[in-house]
Amino acid sequence: MPELALADELFVMGHDEYSGKPRLNHDVLSVGLAAAALGELMIAETVTIDGGRLTGWTAKQNGDPVVDQIVAQLQQVGPGHRVHQWVEHLRADIKELVGYRLVGHGAVRRETSRSFTGRTQVRFPATDPTEATRSMVRLGFLLTRPGDFDPQSALLACIANAVDLTIVAPTLSTATMRQRLAELPGRLVPGYRDLLAAVDSAVAAVALQAHG
Repeated sequence: MPELALADELFVMGHDEYSGKPRLNHDVLSVGLAAAALGELMIAETVTIDGGRLTGWTAKQNGDPVVDQIVAQLQQVGPGHRVHQWVEHLRADIKELVGYRLVGHGAVRRETSRSFTGRTQVRFPATDPTEATRSMVRLGFLLTRPGDFDPQSALLACIANAVDLTIVAPTLSTATMRQRLAELPGRLVPGYRDLLAAVDSAVAAVALQAHG
């Protein structure tokens, strides 16, 4: 499996490596993927977030389905909107785009079937189930040495935690792991923290809609 982008890593973590079934509610996972896709551009320093708003970009379409979609939306909508609005806007079709990118990389397969009621079900099993656990194992290790977090891994851990995707660190107690995950956002630069706040807001909105 090639080195994966931020949204790809979250996608693989968010699906069972054998069955390909999602581990999370579709809407919640889509929120995380939308934030991770924006995070990719932030890590590449081609999108700027300041004061909770997306204030500018230099990203260009490059044939990557995820990047191309975001750039197209940036060109259409323009800067100045709040990050949580971008997360809400992008989450509609982000899961399919990230899945398509991963299929192209040979990291997952896209399989469809019909349920008893005739509903089409889509699954994304990993082509190499062992390799698919690499991101989760890396995060578990880094939580034992939080000073070694790189920007992508730190943002991945924070987004995964925000969407309630369980990270396993076998050598840490549950209390210690929760404490380190809670402290991790404080290590991030302000723009990344704005992105995480947008995830929290969007996840809350999904929960409200589910109980509305």
